[in-house]
This record gives sequence, structure tokens and C-alpha cells, in this order.
Amino acid sequence: MLSVCAIIGVLLGAAEVPTEPLHLVVAPVGEANPRNSEAAIVPLTDGTLLLGWTEFYAGDAADHGPARISGKISSDAGRTWGEKFTLIENDGGCNVMEVNFIRLKDGKLALFYCQKNSESADCRVMMRTSGDEGKTWGTAKQISPEAKYTGLTNGRCIRLASGRILLEAWEGGFSYCYLSDDEGETWRESQRLKPGDGSWEPAAIELKDGRVLMLMRTQLGGQYQSFSSDGGETWTEPVASALVGTAAPVSISRIPETGDLLAIWNHNPGASSRNPLTAAISKDEGATWVQFRNIEDDPGDAWAYPAVTWVQNRALLTYFNYTGGLSLQLKILPASWFYE
Repeated sequence: MLSVCAIIGVLLGAAEVPTEPLHLVVAPVGEANPRNSEAAIVPLTDGTLLLGWTEFYAGDAADHGPARISGKISSDAGRTWGEKFTLIENDGGCNVMEVNFIRLKDGKLALFYCQKNSESADCRVMMRTSGDEGKTWGTAKQISPEAKYTGLTNGRCIRLASGRILLEAWEGGFSYCYLSDDEGETWRESQRLKPGDGSWEPAAIELKDGRVLMLMRTQLGGQYQSFSSDGGETWTEPVASALVGTAAPVSISRIPETGDLLAIWNHNPGASSRNPLTAAISKDEGATWVQFRNIEDDPGDAWAYPAVTWVQNRALLTYFNYTGGLSLQLKILPASWFYE
């Protein structure tokens, strides 16, 4: 019997996937919609794709402005998208944002997000599950503690080879992970890391030797890195990585065809704006990085919060730009593009 993941692969294989780079403004801003940002994509069991993102529906697009998590469906591997609908309505004092998806072993979808109840004092990590492929979602479960401002970043959350779910988080300048060995029924915190004056918005990936690599946004000139040899429980002392740039989050994923690591971040040492948005490849599990290539570098604009979902060896990359309103972008890039 085919697993859920195998069925998804077969169904997606039947879809016509773009073979050349494709760029879409998948959620443009409007008069009553000042910002569309922080997105994630997950394959569904029928071969379609579900996009979720933070839709700010009022205010001036500030991080604490009113927002819900909205969704769209694609039936052609991301080339076009259907009408917008609501995934998670705003159940916070300010907003809900920072969507993450993962498929559970029982076939359900899990969605993690931040429920922001104040501008700087109360932000909670929440989890909901869906048994109907995202059409409806169950009651929210709070993962983070009360009276804390705990953050997530979009398009994270990984499952290790052991089956453990690892959800990257940050609070008070410390980066760490929430860990679950029972499909999200219970959670515990990993060791916390604070390089220099702090770190935020970590991204993690399991390496071929079983260690976990975590990259962290800092104000120290780039991404700092740490390694775990026990499934994310404890971490090595953070050190500077080769991914230098401004204080902004990084996306890290594994290229299916080659097994190499792909990082996407703002490679702009000493700059104050998030320009350019750059990709680099590691062929040695993060020890060194090569094939640096700018994805976006137009003067006068900036780009942030990249997240990658791989479909048929093509990267579906979401991020948002700043010029002309904070609109959600989608680029579909074949793996070969990153090696050119």
C-alpha cells in the first residue's frame, strides 16, 4: 500500500509543472489589504497544493496590525491559483500570522501559527489540525507558555528521520525548538541559544549524518549556526556561518535531485535594506557554500521571509517585497537554475 507521501508524489507527477522559471504575484495588496506576507505551501493528497499566508486586512501593515491566515489552492503545481479563502480567522488581540504546515502520521494536516495578543508582550504558538485537507480546522492548542512573546517564522517545521517533529521558535533573543515525539500531543523545549545580543527566527534541517543544523538570524553580520547530535534536544555553541548579511531570516531546504542544501537569504553584508535576495548551495552539509546567485536584486526594492516547498524537483519559493505595497511573491525555479 502506498503511503500518503507516495500518493502525493504520484498525483503531483501527473500535473504539468513549469520547466522554466515562473514569477507570480500570488497575493497582491489592495486598498483594504495593505500587506500579504509570510507564506508556506503544502501538497495535498489529491495532488493539489495549499498556500497559506498572513493577510493584513486593515491598518498600516505593521507587524501587529489586524491579520488572518488566508489560503489558495493550485491544481497545476503552482502555475495558477484559485480564489482566496480563510484558513484561520483572527483569534488574537492583534492578529494571527507565521503559518507552518506538516503532515501527521495519521494523514491529518497540522498548522502552526502565532496568535499575537499585544505588540510586544503576548504572542503564543498555536497548533490546529485538519482531517479534510485544510477545509476546516480543529480547536487551537497552545504550545508556548503564558505571559511570553514567543515567535515562529513561516515555512519551517520539520520531521526528523526518527519521526520527531521539530518546530523552530524564538523568545527574548533566544532561539530554540519545540519537540514532539507523539505527533503534537505533547511538546517540550530544547536548549536555548543566544549568540551575542540575541538571535531570532531560526531555521533547521536534518543532515545526512543524523545531526540537525540550525541557522539563526542575528545582528552580528549574518546567520549564526549550531548543531544538535540528539535530535534537537541540545545544541553546540553558536558560531558565525558563511551566510553573511543583514538581520533577516533564512530559508534552508534540501534539493531532491542532488541532495545538496539550498539556503536563501539577504546576502548584503553591511547593508540596511533586504536587498538582494540570494541563493547558495552547500555540497558538504553546510560546511561551505557555493553557487551564489541573486534571485532578486532590483535597486530600490527589498525582499523578505523566503520559504521553499519542493515539487517535482522545482522550488516553489514564496517571499514578499516592499516597493508598491507588501505583496506576496511566488517564484517557481527548477533545481538546475541554482547551479547555472
